[in-house]
Amino acid sequence: MFQFMTSTRIIFGEGALQSSLSVLNQFGYSVLLVTGQKIERASPLIHYLKMQGMRYQHVAIRGEPNITMVEETALAGRKFQPDMVVAIGGGSVIDMGKALAAIIPNQGDVYDYVEVVGRNVPLKTKPLPFIAIPTTASTGSEVTRNAVLRSGQDQVKVSLRSPDMLADVAIVDPTLTYGTDAYTSGRGAMDAFTHLMEAYVCGEPNPLTDMVCEEGLRRLSDSIVAGCLQDDFKARSDLSFAAMLGGMAITNAKLGAAHGLASALGGKLAAPHSVITARLAPYVMKENINAAQNAGRADVLMRYRKMAQILTGRMNAHREDGVLWVNMMLDKLALPKLSEFGVCSTSFEKVAEDAMKSMAIKGNPLPLTQERLLYILQQVCQCDGHCGDDEVSFDQQAKAELMSESGRSGGVSPIHENS
Repeated sequence: MFQFMTSTRIIFGEGALQSSLSVLNQFGYSVLLVTGQKIERASPLIHYLKMQGMRYQHVAIRGEPNITMVEETALAGRKFQPDMVVAIGGGSVIDMGKALAAIIPNQGDVYDYVEVVGRNVPLKTKPLPFIAIPTTASTGSEVTRNAVLRSGQDQVKVSLRSPDMLADVAIVDPTLTYGTDAYTSGRGAMDAFTHLMEAYVCGEPNPLTDMVCEEGLRRLSDSIVAGCLQDDFKARSDLSFAAMLGGMAITNAKLGAAHGLASALGGKLAAPHSVITARLAPYVMKENINAAQNAGRADVLMRYRKMAQILTGRMNAHREDGVLWVNMMLDKLALPKLSEFGVCSTSFEKVAEDAMKSMAIKGNPLPLTQERLLYILQQVCQCDGHCGDDEVSFDQQAKAELMSESGRSGGVSPIHENS
């Protein structure tokens, strides 16, 4: 038996934002608007609110949201008494908006409701109506039921999670991603990849998430280079669709060790979550393949092989070719190594210990011990005092053949109120 849940309504396609703004009116006339620091892409939305004479309070966040930011902004939000929360921006903006929609009508401390470091108490009151409008193809947060928050006092990232936190409306307009810089595009695409990859090989897959993951991986692998490096519009649309499918996948399946380790590292490094998961992914994949071979888990090995076939476009691909593809993409997209963020200065023992407590690690296709997580971290940083010089290298000949055969390429600003 399995169940599948996603946002109540999804509006997808070029021009979707402009053509569907009237859906806001069904939720009321008072809006808590959450954006990033740059609001150019939110201009049509702000113009609509003004034309409609709707009250709105504008909150612009910087960086990834933390629990203190949510608590302080929710306090101001309660005084404003919004009918709905609308978030337009990247994954961090949407997570912030989703958290505010949940916390504003619920009394108490945010720590009452978050996982791992909090009490994980269910929300007592249904969240405010929430409309999610992504401007990047990355987290798929527009269709997930959780908000990822940094806990400063615990130095980890945790989730505020509830089925009631799924967006009432998700407006996915690929034109909002046009012109995004290569770095933001690349780390976003690899974030979508790690969602699709871990959900596909997780310990609790189901036929529907399998279908979602395979289509997402297919679209992403076909479009990642053209979309991120050439700003090809058709490829941008496919990346937006793949990111949305990734969000659906992790909502209805599980994650794994890459996200488990990332939740522990994310509170200790000033590195984007997307870069952390992307750089961990090939090492986790390799470790899981080895563990599956040792355990005789043909079902897990079959999934890694099928994924490699999708990513490379070759029916004769081996399961290890998926690892090579990931490393090839990391090189092409020029994503920074974790050593550039000081990963080797962290306590790997503490990171592994924290990762073992995470919700994500429970979804790994096979149980990994704390010692194996330590080994993964050591592979990520083999610096010997020269961080960044000696990260694990893969067979360059194999990588070249794969490329040839596949042919594929925090903070919150002052609140502005308009009434």
